[in-house]
Amino acid sequence: MRRAALPGVLLAVTLAVGGAQAAEPSRGAEQGPPATLQHPGLHPPVPEATTAPQRPGELDCRGCHQKKHRGVVEMYLGMGGHGTPMIPSHMFQVRVECVACHIAPKETEQERIGLVGQTFRPSEQACLNCHGAKYRGMLHQWTDTLERMGAVLTPKLQAVHDAIARADAGSPKLARARKLTADAEYNIRFVVFARGVHNVFYAADLLKLANGWLDEAVALLGRTPVGGDDQLVRGGYCAVLCHKAAGVTQTETVRFGRVTVPHVRHVSEFGATCTSCHSAEKHKAVTATAATCASCHHSPLNERCEGCHREQSAFYRGTAQVTLAKVAPNLMAAAVPCTGCHDWSKKPSRAALAEACRGCHEPQYTTILPEWTGGFRGEVRKTAEAVSRAEVALARARRGGRRAAEADALLRSAQEALALVRKGGAAHNPLAAGALLSAARDTAVQAAARAR
Repeated sequence: MRRAALPGVLLAVTLAVGGAQAAEPSRGAEQGPPATLQHPGLHPPVPEATTAPQRPGELDCRGCHQKKHRGVVEMYLGMGGHGTPMIPSHMFQVRVECVACHIAPKETEQERIGLVGQTFRPSEQACLNCHGAKYRGMLHQWTDTLERMGAVLTPKLQAVHDAIARADAGSPKLARARKLTADAEYNIRFVVFARGVHNVFYAADLLKLANGWLDEAVALLGRTPVGGDDQLVRGGYCAVLCHKAAGVTQTETVRFGRVTVPHVRHVSEFGATCTSCHSAEKHKAVTATAATCASCHHSPLNERCEGCHREQSAFYRGTAQVTLAKVAPNLMAAAVPCTGCHDWSKKPSRAALAEACRGCHEPQYTTILPEWTGGFRGEVRKTAEAVSRAEVALARARRGGRRAAEADALLRSAQEALALVRKGGAAHNPLAAGALLSAARDTAVQAAARAR
């Protein structure tokens, strides 16, 4: 459904709800429809018209029962929460009515139905009737996930209330903290009492906003945010609420502009959530920009470089393994992190990297980095040429029908060592790079000789 059409539908639903409430007095003496008449998408039987009450308040249910379904209706429409645009339920957008899901009769004893009426409860069978067996368990997954998200927020909300109670009444940040807390608490209560399962992604988005507001509020008051794993409530709920149950498989890598992005690793290893890059309002829409990527990857505050730059980290720290030799760690590995040399508050350049050496060493050390990068460029080229000659010799031997298992093993060892230096960056571990390149050249020469 287009957004432009929503206001009209909203008005229709609102009028329908109001009409249902107005007609409520006539239902007390009327038997509800039996379960066999309930079918997804069908309207319930229309009650016969009744006359208006003779006196104000006479048999008028609204005297005691007012707007009992208002919160549920607003949740289904995707409105009423704080901080989000209107996000209608996908089922509302295709005109799925209440009776499509509420198909299980609450009253089953025939002798009671004529006296107390009938109420229809939601049933998972309604999900299966429309979507098939693969959606079995999804309704439970929705309710369970929203409860787990709420459980993450409960201690955070309490911590903020405690911080506000102890805060200096004259603090200029107190009003902002109170506003954030009030908005967060409203969203939490809205999801609970309006039954977030009626619009599960809207509900999850409201809780995500509440989580961020509570963290911001407690930080404004000078307190440390409550710890714990809040990845689910930060926006990692798409897979849990839908993708896993529906059998959606994440792709290992995706293209973003001209870059191949390790899609799965961003969630499983780097702590990103679905809504870090995707819209919470529009399914599959990508909201990430180059600035989004840079805010995490090359931010001056980011010290998690090694999560992406694995080869460089392993080479620097001596954890990389190759057949030719054991890789010793760089002498600086125990004391200098990535950001000790790579300052992302400045434009990346070799000159900026060399200048970082002055932070620990004498000024003349600024000339060493160019020696490493320029000198090893020639060493890498010579090693690549030796490996290439061995590859040619081995290919010639295979064409001649000769088996050269030993030569093949030697060549693989040389290729492995060369690849490590290229990927790891010689400047990250110059001593190991020099030793590996030398050993790779010698091994490549041996491989070529044994292939003849």
